[in-house]
Amino acid sequence: MSPSSPPEHSVPRPLPGPFRGAVVIGGTHGLGRELALGARDRGLRTVVYGRSAAPLDDTDGLLARPLDLCDPQSVRSAPVDVPTPCYVLWVAGAFLKKTLAETTEDEVEQLTRLLLTGPVLFLRRLLAEAGGPVHLITIASSSSWKRRERETLYCGLKAAQAAFVRNLVPELTAAHPENRITLVNPGGLAVPDFHTGLALDFGAMMDPGRVAEIIWDIAAGQRRAFTEVQILRSREPGSEGTPEVSYGARLPETPDEPAPATTAGAASPHPIQHH
Repeated sequence: MSPSSPPEHSVPRPLPGPFRGAVVIGGTHGLGRELALGARDRGLRTVVYGRSAAPLDDTDGLLARPLDLCDPQSVRSAPVDVPTPCYVLWVAGAFLKKTLAETTEDEVEQLTRLLLTGPVLFLRRLLAEAGGPVHLITIASSSSWKRRERETLYCGLKAAQAAFVRNLVPELTAAHPENRITLVNPGGLAVPDFHTGLALDFGAMMDPGRVAEIIWDIAAGQRRAFTEVQILRSREPGSEGTPEVSYGARLPETPDEPAPATTAGAASPHPIQHH
């Protein structure tokens, strides 16, 4: 597989290595849901955590556990007995497009809990209980290094998530030699309820099912302790939305002069959308 091409796909098959379970933090919608179903299809005993986990259909073969990352008590009390050895997928996310001046104190607190402090505190419990080995797959964002407008808080938290995971690598490898970490920075995904209120062309964005397949293929083939991967959407005419895979970290883009405001992508302030 070349660094610029997505891997080939086939019918999901059992994953190699010692991992026989999967834990998906934020697996009820969008990419998290697709990753959870992909884990199940690959023969993994799959536990899904999320605020809306309780209504999941048992016929999906997923074990649902309610977890509200914005509620400290839920983070402290949600059960962490999981199938081991296991993959642990940190997928929970939300999007907020506002200037910092427009953002309320409650939105700052809630988004910070959802994207960073809640998952970190829950991972602390989960990793201690699981022992090892574990393969942590973290879904950050290309927004962790791209310059965005009116997304200051979101981009800052995604950058913090990526930095946290990179610095967790030595601790996990010291804890168990078979521990692995995959850091994924995806671009725009066609998940309309994640981008509520924005006028976007979802036909030119990446299919979350396709991206989930790519992530599982990368995880299955990973031999090093740490891999960082970018999954960005093609903008070539005729190939819009096709995932393009490359490896390694990206330098943060410089804060150039902002482009003139347009009405096509403008949106009024809206509440944080959880996934």
